[in-house]
Amino acid sequence: MRFTLDSNILVRAVASPQGPALRLLDIILDAHTLVLSRFILDEVERVLLYPRLQARYQIAASEAARFTQNLADPILYTAADGKADVLCTWNNPALRRG
Repeated sequence: MRFTLDSNILVRAVASPQGPALRLLDIILDAHTLVLSRFILDEVERVLLYPRLQARYQIAASEAARFTQNLADPILYTAADGKADVLCTWNNPALRRG
C-alpha cells in the first residue's frame, strides 16, 4: 500500500522515538511505500527547528536535516515504482542559488 503521513506524525516520529508515530513509520518503510512531497519534508524540517521543540527535545539542525533527507529516499522509490519519466528534486544544495 502507499501511505502519506502528514508532518505532525513525522515530527512525532522524531520527537518520541518510543512512540506510536515512529512505530507506524517503521512499519510503512518496512513493508509499504511512503509517498511524500518536498513541501512535507520542508515543513517537517522547519517544525523540528521551532524553539519550543528544540527546548524540549534538543533536536539538532543536522538531525532534522538528516531525518528529512533519509525520508526523501522513498520519493525515489515512489518515482521508480510509479514509472515516472521525470523526477524533479531540489535536494542537492550545490544546485541551489540565492
